[in-house]
Amino acid sequence: MLKKSTLLCFLLAVVSVTFAQNTYKVAWGEEMKLRKGTADLDVVYADNTGLYFTEERINSTILGGVPAVKLYKTDKNFGEVFDKDYKRELKGLSFHSFQVLGADIYLFATDYIRKSKEYKVYGAKVDKSSGDLTGDFAELGSYALENKRDDYEMKVTPIQNGSSFLMVSNISASDRVSIAVSVLDKSLKRKESTVINLSFEPKLYQLADVQFTRNNKIILLGKEFEETQIGKKKRKRLVFKEYSMAIYDADGKKEKDIVLNAANRFIISGKMIEQPDGQMMLAGFYSNQPRKEDLNGFYINKIDPVKGELLLSSFKEINAGMLGNAYEDDSDDDDDTKESKKQAKKAKDDDDEDEFPNSFIIKSVYTNPVDNSVIITSEVSKYTYYSYTSSNYNPTTRTWTHQTTHVHRFTNQDILLINADKNGNINWLNALPKSQREEIRTTRNSSSFGLSFNYDRTGYFATAGGMPFYSSFTSLLVKNNLVVIMNDHTSNNVNPQYGDRVKTVYNFRKRSNAVGVSVDLATGKMTRKVVSSNNDETVLMPRHALVVNNEVFMPSMRMKALAKTELKFARITVN
Repeated sequence: MLKKSTLLCFLLAVVSVTFAQNTYKVAWGEEMKLRKGTADLDVVYADNTGLYFTEERINSTILGGVPAVKLYKTDKNFGEVFDKDYKRELKGLSFHSFQVLGADIYLFATDYIRKSKEYKVYGAKVDKSSGDLTGDFAELGSYALENKRDDYEMKVTPIQNGSSFLMVSNISASDRVSIAVSVLDKSLKRKESTVINLSFEPKLYQLADVQFTRNNKIILLGKEFEETQIGKKKRKRLVFKEYSMAIYDADGKKEKDIVLNAANRFIISGKMIEQPDGQMMLAGFYSNQPRKEDLNGFYINKIDPVKGELLLSSFKEINAGMLGNAYEDDSDDDDDTKESKKQAKKAKDDDDEDEFPNSFIIKSVYTNPVDNSVIITSEVSKYTYYSYTSSNYNPTTRTWTHQTTHVHRFTNQDILLINADKNGNINWLNALPKSQREEIRTTRNSSSFGLSFNYDRTGYFATAGGMPFYSSFTSLLVKNNLVVIMNDHTSNNVNPQYGDRVKTVYNFRKRSNAVGVSVDLATGKMTRKVVSSNNDETVLMPRHALVVNNEVFMPSMRMKALAKTELKFARITVN
């Protein structure tokens, strides 16, 4: 492992000089009132006529199984133009997502037909002036499944410079891993379609990434797991074992397995990046030990998708012991925060806490149009879940009521920034220290249904939903700078350097600012400015933002269990 002093000197060399900062102009829209119980928000698209976003309820369906989803459009000043629900269009179907291809918006849905045991995928184009569908749903895929409990999932993403959709469905059964891959044109007609059957035990395999190259090759990247016991109660948990990668032709025939571990470097995370020339990069983090217990560095490998060869390009060592550790708790906790910490400590001591270890999650990949260099952002993230039950006796009715509180805790820490040239050689690596901790609590009474959240944490098909709301960050390229916008503790008013101690923000409403950090792409040097001060009424949500050129459309949402959700949008112009 690289010594602390060596990496510290390397990083300090690229943060010590001040350069021209970006400026931020913030314009707020009027407050909007959404339905009671809103839990998820997705900013879909923006053009010269306005902004499009979706709203979903906490419970994804209402009576009759009709998805509770709406598409909203606002004008340039965030005044509401329309809100369209899809009760009629989605009757009998499960809402999947809205997706954008070029300047068009599409609605995708799925269905399980019990009689014939088929999983079907549907799609339709949306009229942007009204939100109505331009025609009936088109069937995009039909797959045989054993029963509705089978693990079927789907993901749709734009590929080929926004000219096509890549539709990937997990149609695995209890005894097999099967991945359906289709390429759809703008009319949602299938240009390519195949099913790939893998020889993994379903519960020990997770799809991590899929690419359909311009040479009509399909590349699958997956994670293999093994089962182990953890904690005092010896609960079983799946633990990451290794990555596997293989190249297939358009008909689903395997052409080659690619060995990823090389030169005593063992991959513990990976993301595929298609370059403008059709070559493929695999970027992520590695460990020096086969057990993969420690993170030791960042790598970028170059792949020839035609020959199926992996070309080791470059790597940079990291002292991971300094990442995710240099933080101070807020000493001015309010009563709610103190109670939260007390319950979390008790759950941990009782071994009732489901804690997933720190993960470096690659959040964004940019190609600099100036020189085709690659800029990657990654974040230290951890998710913890626990619950506890309290009981109260009513002497009048002589009955007990039981209330269960579910706690989802999100810890989002350091941002790692990597710049590499077009050949995959790492130019510089820098760390932006930060610490955010956010808890979302829901309650369920024995006498009522209450409210509940579902959180999908990992994997290729993960959506993660609305949580966390105020943590994490968004980023964009402006001129020759990478700009990172995030919420930070008000005490962190200077740009921290690698290894500096920073204060953890818990109470985003009372003790946080939205800040912009400018990173010079030539050197990695960083400066920061306050973009907006958060308060009881308005807290910006960087993770939910939509970036269009140098404009960032960012929501601020206040959810209330027994009242309508309050929503405002900010347009942040970065120059």
